[in-house]
Amino acid sequence: MLKPILAVLVVAGLLTIALCGCQPQPTDEIAVKVIVTQNFGNELMLDEPVAVSSGTSALGALEEVAMVETKYGGGFIAAINGIRSQYSAGTKAKNDWFFYVNGMSANVGAREYKLHDGDIEHWDFHDWSFQAFIPATIGDFPQPFLGGYKGKTSPTIIVYDENFQVPSLDLMSKLRKLGVENIRAQVPTELSSQAKGHSNLILLGTEDFGLISELNENRKLGFYIHFEEGKAVVYDSQGNKTQYESDCGIIQATQNPWNPKGIGVCENVVWMISGANESQVQNAINALAKHHEEFRYACAAVVTGEEVIKVPE
Repeated sequence: MLKPILAVLVVAGLLTIALCGCQPQPTDEIAVKVIVTQNFGNELMLDEPVAVSSGTSALGALEEVAMVETKYGGGFIAAINGIRSQYSAGTKAKNDWFFYVNGMSANVGAREYKLHDGDIEHWDFHDWSFQAFIPATIGDFPQPFLGGYKGKTSPTIIVYDENFQVPSLDLMSKLRKLGVENIRAQVPTELSSQAKGHSNLILLGTEDFGLISELNENRKLGFYIHFEEGKAVVYDSQGNKTQYESDCGIIQATQNPWNPKGIGVCENVVWMISGANESQVQNAINALAKHHEEFRYACAAVVTGEEVIKVPE
């Protein structure tokens, strides 16, 4: 009796192995998006949702949707779909590929960054002769408030000048509808130094608003827009000025300079929603809350009336 029983068990075991071999084994998949643009988001090359295995690198996901050439053991992206690094002695232009995750300039290489569910991986090919480091961009909104960096999302605080309480609450409601959870609105006198340095901040106010004025004086934040004498001065990719009249609002971002670790640590951002007067600020708030598709992929934006202009052009 023992031999027939053993035979049955052996056959059952072999069938189990065979069936397991034929069945696809369950894997943890995550959904990410790969975006490739040129000239500060002004030219779209691709915008592709991609399902990849958990632990896939940003380079791995990029290679799923594009032809990629690398250098230095994969640590440097030399070309994407045939668009490769360019240097012009005549114009002094320097064009390379730059890599952002959820609107923050990545502080590790694409081979080292492991994607998380919902991440937006954004590559932009642009001239860095004027600004070698752009810490954050606005074009992947509502990131980074939604997904953060490396799976960690800082709380978001809308800090508003006293005349913008109602718009701040409207914007907070909009962000909550987009999935942002840990968010509140408050005036600067309620902002602790701990919260100021360790949160995402969205600043609403005119150029004279204290926190905005402080950022405006800092020339190391990667901005292409500055206020000068009541007007917004916009720089092109090589640092040439374009003077706008005093009737425009602005939207631009950087990594949080009040973070005690400094900018570049990819922990939190500061967005400046501003203008020379209150109506301009309101126009910029409306663009962010209601027309953010118009500045998708952009580095920054100027809002004139109802028109949204990507910056730099």
